[in-house]
Amino acid sequence: MYTPTRNELSALLEIIAKLGQADSARTSRRDISDDLLRLLDADYLASYTWNGDAGRFEDCVALNIAPAHLESYDRHFQHCDPISPRIRLQQRATIVSEVISQRELERTEFFNDFLIVAGLHHGMDMHLFGGDGEHVGDLRIWRSRGRPEFGPREVTLLETLRPHLIGTLRRLNELARERAQARDWKAVWMQHPHASFMMDGSGRETDRNPSAIRLMSQLSPQQKRELPALLRDARHKPASPDLWQEFLVTVSVPEHFETREDGGVYMVQLAARKSPAPAAAELISMFGLTQREADVCALVMQGLTDKEISKTLAISFPTVRTHLTHSFAKFNVTNRAELIHRITMNAK
Repeated sequence: MYTPTRNELSALLEIIAKLGQADSARTSRRDISDDLLRLLDADYLASYTWNGDAGRFEDCVALNIAPAHLESYDRHFQHCDPISPRIRLQQRATIVSEVISQRELERTEFFNDFLIVAGLHHGMDMHLFGGDGEHVGDLRIWRSRGRPEFGPREVTLLETLRPHLIGTLRRLNELARERAQARDWKAVWMQHPHASFMMDGSGRETDRNPSAIRLMSQLSPQQKRELPALLRDARHKPASPDLWQEFLVTVSVPEHFETREDGGVYMVQLAARKSPAPAAAELISMFGLTQREADVCALVMQGLTDKEISKTLAISFPTVRTHLTHSFAKFNVTNRAELIHRITMNAK
């Protein structure tokens, strides 16, 4: 078992620190490439992520490998690569010669038409998996012909980094998904039929959707004077809808919006008591919902939360969730924002 030297431990700590500074999984892999090559005394590096749906490696980060070689790997050679599928099964830092002998490798198209042409001769790979089995990235480290084979030292150093790499890449992948969800959520929010105002933790308005912009042009001067205080104080109100003038006022925390630095982001929604949203009877005739599914969807369209729907309809919270799940399936959506959008668009 190899024991890292003091200098190697210092280099490992610097790499771990860089991982913590990255704002995307791709950036994190790119930022540590130079440091890894120096630490491992290697010549080439490539790093990919696995797209299970497409059945291919993508999003390459590379160092010292010509773009033409990377393009040929992307286009053809990844499909006849005899190394990566075997090392993926190991789920640890693995020297290439552990999974395929040099003699067997040299008989392959991959070796003769890709590795040697690109200057790659001695290799080691590490494929990174989260606890849920998600492939979060890999590292492929190579030395050129005439250089020594990798050994226990390099394996130990990569294994020391493995949990930190997995933790960082999982966190950054999740952040990327949340950002994508936020963009999708906002796209739906912008088309919502009810006036929606986004507020920060200090009660300042930060955004409003087109319905809110239209509403502002329809309010009386007195209502316009009252509205800022209403929006500011709404976060202190009970969760159940309140009435202001002829509007139903609902306060919620948007599930997919990124939190601002001051925290406490919330949304205030104003819906006319004569809502343009379809009533339950219309939802039954238009979309083939059951009575209870229609009742639940009609209240969702009014901005009520699941707990508020449970209280309004005198049914249990799990029953509300069950009716919502069935409704999601019928509309082929995955969340209430998409449900509202689908009903709104089809009801026009």
